[in-house]
Amino acid sequence: MKRCFLFFLLTISALAGLQAQTADTTGYRFPLDLPPLLSATFGELRPGHFHAGLDIKTNGRTGYKVHAIADGYIYRIKVQRGGYGKVVYVKHPDGKISVYAHLSAFAGDLAGYVKRKQYEKQRFFIELRLNENLFPVKKGQVIGYSGNTGGSFGPHLHFELREDEAHPVNPMRFGFRVPDTLPPHLVDLWFYPLADSSVVAGGNKPIQGILDKQQGHDYQMEAVTAYGAVGLGIRTFDRQNNTWNKNGLYRISVFVNGIKTYETRMDRLDYGLNRCINLLIDYPRYVREHVYVQRLWKHPLAELPVFTQLVRHGVLPVESGKTYKIKIELADFEGNTSHVYAWVIGRKPRQSFENHPPEYDGEVKTAGWSHETYLGDDAVRVYIPRHCVYDSTRIALVEDYRAFSIGRPDIPLNRRFRVAYSLKDIPPAQKVYTYLARFSERNGKYYFATARRKRDSLILNTYNFGHYKVFFDSIPPVISGLNIRNGQWISRWRYLRFRVSDKQTGISSVEAYIDGRWILVDWEPKTGKAVYDFNDLRFEGSKHKLLIRVKDRTGNVTEKTLIFYRKFK
Repeated sequence: MKRCFLFFLLTISALAGLQAQTADTTGYRFPLDLPPLLSATFGELRPGHFHAGLDIKTNGRTGYKVHAIADGYIYRIKVQRGGYGKVVYVKHPDGKISVYAHLSAFAGDLAGYVKRKQYEKQRFFIELRLNENLFPVKKGQVIGYSGNTGGSFGPHLHFELREDEAHPVNPMRFGFRVPDTLPPHLVDLWFYPLADSSVVAGGNKPIQGILDKQQGHDYQMEAVTAYGAVGLGIRTFDRQNNTWNKNGLYRISVFVNGIKTYETRMDRLDYGLNRCINLLIDYPRYVREHVYVQRLWKHPLAELPVFTQLVRHGVLPVESGKTYKIKIELADFEGNTSHVYAWVIGRKPRQSFENHPPEYDGEVKTAGWSHETYLGDDAVRVYIPRHCVYDSTRIALVEDYRAFSIGRPDIPLNRRFRVAYSLKDIPPAQKVYTYLARFSERNGKYYFATARRKRDSLILNTYNFGHYKVFFDSIPPVISGLNIRNGQWISRWRYLRFRVSDKQTGISSVEAYIDGRWILVDWEPKTGKAVYDFNDLRFEGSKHKLLIRVKDRTGNVTEKTLIFYRKFK
């Protein structure tokens, strides 16, 4: 009897897991033959963008079969240095687009087709648009293998569903569900004075709320005194069953005295508005601390599709003598909820606070949303286009010896601005090695800033205000770990393997040739691993010359040449 009961429980558990994997309200299947566990959800807050899909866990391994979720055809393929790495895009008869990213390899005939195109163009990184008749796919067909390529920080499958190329939608709305009975967690709650005359807790700076008590997943904060226009900010996360990853929320709703004044839902995104994420978060705090506090009010220029309810843009107009009962409801997609309760007591301050504009060195101009701004001289010229700075802001350009600062690093930008840095004062022998690096406020280090050389200047287009400095890199890259030696016979070997690295500016390109003929090296920039498959091409004779050429981002080149022996079948 016990054995039958155990079998019954196991059967029910297996059916529940299968249902979670293949929840099929729209005819889609799950892209992996694995339990549906997520490391990231749709709409999570990321640097400069929203997370546009689901990150599906793959047991910390690569190489799992990735299946098309429905019939359709492959219309786009990309192999890129960062971003999605190796990625496949499929169009379906219902008009949706499914995306499968960070793949380790493409499958079947698709793999051969991509390789042929890479050889034709003599480029590893490549993007291809395909005719609908070239690679039709059936639901469940294997189109690739899970991996860790591009801007991935661990093995997983990044999966997206899109209305069109510009508008990703939450896959959970279309049957891609995961086991989740856990409510969201509160990390902290913030109160922001939003006007010069606004006051919170007797001051004109944001303050963190103090937790009074917690019952289960309901949080009660101590009362806060305030006056004038006040905004709320919240830091929170969600978890699903069977995983410890901290994920984003589906819905955040704010009620003031029983009236819903603010709500965001992560149903649909717009790639064209990705930069507006910096208006949805406390951007200065993100720059300093690298944490995401979501502002529970709307900036006038943040025309994001995630807003579903707004009263007075979510701003709380606190009047003296009045009390405001606030309830914040935090919800995941499965409807698990937590609540945060807070009270704001209106109290007019006895003294007013004057916000004096900061003093700046150097040249100062006011940049704004609707006009262009120019700063600088022959040494450093700065152009800030229209629709770059969201709010009217005083921008200072401070020049120093082989360095400059422009604006404050905690000012969010909608578009890139341009800097032209003159190299006229750099000695001719050093110019070729010159590059710009940006200072990080978070860890105090300088990072390579991609700039192009034009005549006698470096032209930098960037989203980041802050401090920049001139550096020199004359040290060439390093080629290491080559698995063949000069003069070696390797007829039975399938792969050529080596590593590339550069300590200062990073690797720009990796090329290799056998007997003067270009060969395709599969190179993963974040690890430096490089691999060539000897089955790609045939060469005559048994004696062959290998040349590997590696270039860094200032143009330093390292070459390695050797002779090896191999008979190709």
